[in-house]
Amino acid sequence: MSSLLPDTLPLPGLPQPIRTVSRAVATNSRLALTDHAIRRFWAHVVRAEGEGCWIWCGAISKPDGYGRFTWQTGGERRTVSAHRIALMIHQAAELPEGIIGEHGCCEPLCVRVDDNHLWPGTQSENINHAVALGRHRGNLPVMGSQHRWERSVLVRDAVRQGWDEHAYHRACQKLGWDEGQLALW
Repeated sequence: MSSLLPDTLPLPGLPQPIRTVSRAVATNSRLALTDHAIRRFWAHVVRAEGEGCWIWCGAISKPDGYGRFTWQTGGERRTVSAHRIALMIHQAAELPEGIIGEHGCCEPLCVRVDDNHLWPGTQSENINHAVALGRHRGNLPVMGSQHRWERSVLVRDAVRQGWDEHAYHRACQKLGWDEGQLALW
């Protein structure tokens, strides 16, 4: 019945709707990172001690389980995978066409750019690496691949307040993975 009433009519005893005016924001796939966006990005990263992963603790896309980062400038916005942002920051440039982020650490939320964690590569190199590690078996599913998003949420939530090695490993195992099993892919 209330849907028939004009939304300007106050209804006694009920919370009143909050009116928001949205501004038009255009998506721009080439929007440059700003210093402010880079600071915001790093504010969502928790770093493991020593040589461990740097875990993205912001938004996570479903179903792939990768981090996502969105920034906006002057009425334009852009959303990019968190690991790609880390590579862009590291290289101080856009990634060339056909270049992806390859995770040597097998952790999709890792944004640590170095030879053991994340580096730029081609899709072909990434698939060859995944096959060599047992993360990819053609069109056959790898154990846990259907739970990528759930696992990433568990990992993010385990370390969101600061690095905790035990919480991280519990989160990795929560959906049935063995300690020595490679993650997700």
